[in-house]
Amino acid sequence: MQRWLLWLLLPLVVCFSGCVQADLAIEHHGQTGGQLTYNVNLPTTDPKTSRELVQQVQHLGGKVTQRNETSVRVAIPFETSHGLATALSQIVSIPYLAGSSAHAEIFDQNWLLFVRERLRYDIDLRPLGVQSSTQEVLVAPQALLDFTVSLKTLWGARPVTTSPLRADTLVNPNVTRQGDRLSWHLVPGYLNHLEAVYLYPSPLGWGTLAILGLLALGYWGRDRSQKI
Repeated sequence: MQRWLLWLLLPLVVCFSGCVQADLAIEHHGQTGGQLTYNVNLPTTDPKTSRELVQQVQHLGGKVTQRNETSVRVAIPFETSHGLATALSQIVSIPYLAGSSAHAEIFDQNWLLFVRERLRYDIDLRPLGVQSSTQEVLVAPQALLDFTVSLKTLWGARPVTTSPLRADTLVNPNVTRQGDRLSWHLVPGYLNHLEAVYLYPSPLGWGTLAILGLLALGYWGRDRSQKI
């Protein structure tokens, strides 16, 4: 009974609420940090949602770069990958989607001259969908939400393909790559799992290599002068 009721209500929700457009852009510059830009366009005026989003951004150390009655654009700088993961886990606040949530993790490996990072980002949009008893998504009204996440790094990122553990999970949905930017177009009604790896140079590693090179050059010059 509840399932059929949701089937009947979803078209009404789409007609009367319209489509929420959300664009989450990550620019990662390496060990110097980067910036997170979040742009939300609402189908109708919603001062309460806009105010809550602004408060959340200010709590994370960000600022509002553009705001009007139906749209908000914010920017959040980050200095470390841990700061990026914290912001990604807290910034996703989509109007009309009660129960939606997000969780991000970033794992790094030091390869001496380079740092390899692995981003895992789960955005739960299952509250929008109607599921069966076996967790299969029966209805996913994409007209309610147009949500894009992008990741721009120094040398580009590569998506990591893994097997979903649940029927209501999508791994790297609609992923595309253009130059140094990787983009995902999320699907409402599913748990969207984004995963990618990328590299950037390690200033400490290259600095250490430069010092060792100068020391070796100094020893070589001293030995040569003694022989002369």
